[in-house]
Amino acid sequence: MTSPAFFRLSALALIFVAFFSCASESNAPLTLPTDQATLDLMERGGKLIAANCYSCHTTDADLNARLAPPMAAVKSHYLNKETTFATFTDELIRFVHKPSPVYSKMPGARKRFGLMPALPLPEDELQAIAAFIYYTDLEAPDWLEAHQREELATVRQRDTMAERGRNIAQQTKAILGKNLLQALNAGGAENAVQFCTTRAIPLTDSSANHFQVRVKRVSDRPRNPDNTADSLEMVQLVEIREDLAAGATDVYRLVEGPEAVTGYYPIVTNGMCLQCHGERGTQILPATLSALEALYPTDQATGYTTNQLRGIWVVTMPRKQSLK
Repeated sequence: MTSPAFFRLSALALIFVAFFSCASESNAPLTLPTDQATLDLMERGGKLIAANCYSCHTTDADLNARLAPPMAAVKSHYLNKETTFATFTDELIRFVHKPSPVYSKMPGARKRFGLMPALPLPEDELQAIAAFIYYTDLEAPDWLEAHQREELATVRQRDTMAERGRNIAQQTKAILGKNLLQALNAGGAENAVQFCTTRAIPLTDSSANHFQVRVKRVSDRPRNPDNTADSLEMVQLVEIREDLAAGATDVYRLVEGPEAVTGYYPIVTNGMCLQCHGERGTQILPATLSALEALYPTDQATGYTTNQLRGIWVVTMPRKQSLK
């Protein structure tokens, strides 16, 4: 029969997996503290880690047979010369008490091990563990340096694709916005509704053809049924909404396939959007409402306020393609 101590040990190990990141290429040397209080805290932290973590964060296991990264990898992936002990400790405690993809900075580990549920470990124990990791020169396995170089190259490649997808989404948005503004100025919001009916999807397709990718806008509350999010897109949309609600700023999702990489980027409402997507009878004028009811009898895209997620851009980019 598995003991409660084993579950506690495993949970703590996986929390460290999900929490730490590839935020820096090198680990800046830190000056050891000399005050007795911190030295005592480090000693306690070493005992807590030995009791709770090292069976999973061991330096001995092969890379492919691990339950968690070695503690030296945890440290080198997270700390840099700007990271203070106070910041390090606060972020560790925040994640352990409320795990979230927004707080986690190690997507590869999340993908492999999953995101931990909250673990109510006492703050004083976490402070001691943080002190030990922060100040101690931890032993690293022989394979770690080569693995980190490979990991860094993968991260850089992902960042390049994520930025490319974001740029394509932004440029497509600019094209649609420019034409939509012209329609508004020419005949008001009801004219903009007509424009969207006939021109929005063709303009999006034209941008996609220019960049030799696939681009579309989807929503869980679509106006045009052709913009309805499918089940996979719905997962990304929900996660992006959760990230925005948690206060994250650089929000997107990147899903890699054998032939293509797909980026998902938020579409957020502004004041102009509310002329067609705000409250019926107040922000949406009667003439505009009549046009919507005539052209989109199953319309779900009203009732928004500013700074709400209305949908997402979906940009699918072939892996083998010259960047534009």
